[in-house]
Amino acid sequence: MKNINLLRSVFYLFLVLVLTGSCKTIQNKNMTDTKSSVETQHDITYAMSFLNIVPLRAEPAHRSEMISQVLFGEYMKVLRTKDEWSYIQLEQDGYKGWIETIQILPTSQKNYEKIVKSTKVKVLDELVSVQINEVNVLMAKGSNLPFYSDGFFVFDDQKIPFLGDVINGKKKRTALVETAKSYLNTPYLWGGKTLLGLDCSGFSQIVYHINGYTIQRDASLQAKEGELVAFLSQALAGDLAFFESSEGRITHVGIILENEKIIHAAQGKVRIDSLDQEGIYNNDLKKYTHHLRMIKRYF
Repeated sequence: MKNINLLRSVFYLFLVLVLTGSCKTIQNKNMTDTKSSVETQHDITYAMSFLNIVPLRAEPAHRSEMISQVLFGEYMKVLRTKDEWSYIQLEQDGYKGWIETIQILPTSQKNYEKIVKSTKVKVLDELVSVQINEVNVLMAKGSNLPFYSDGFFVFDDQKIPFLGDVINGKKKRTALVETAKSYLNTPYLWGGKTLLGLDCSGFSQIVYHINGYTIQRDASLQAKEGELVAFLSQALAGDLAFFESSEGRITHVGIILENEKIIHAAQGKVRIDSLDQEGIYNNDLKKYTHHLRMIKRYF
């Protein structure tokens, strides 16, 4: 009997040890899983983009929707971090999203404040190669050249020579229209804003940006700014036309041209179509594709 009781005691002790070990393993696994995704709230820091075109995403994951792109030379605030990602706010338009931390370069608050006050100089070439630290960096049209002066811009406290064409200051309507036409046949790309691909509001924003005017990133946000133009007959080339869905939401924007035309990114590319009080008439499809909601003037 004593032997049986002894065996039972040994068995129960063994069972307790096994179960305790299993629970600790599960607990450690849970702790490991928790640590693998940590979001850190910290004081605001500052950074700039040192790559030519970087995706800005809705969530901190490569599979997440690309909501915009960050071009070379854009400055930003880093609001918080999560794993290898940073939640940032762009200096140019205040737009927010997630960017991979390894794709941005930390900078000082002093530099950020200086860039806010500085004259914005942009790349005018379609695509130009610049050598930085003996590495060739491609810059897309509309990229920023921080603290540009006399053929040099400043990157990471170094003066870098730039031999391409630049543009700065606020330009006239004719220049804005010519810039818009330079994007004709650019492929449609949701979240894009370069000659390699762009969406409707990315198109209007980058065209305005190049010509010295800062407008918001999304069509619905752009529609909240500017001066309302009451009638299409009063519109001028360079004004923005906004279009609504069947639910009444602003879902599309284009740049008005002369002779009742509009240039916009839709149906696969940047194209020119007819515009009247009803909306956009697609000359290829032989039908209206967008219903006109309002016209806004920004300059």
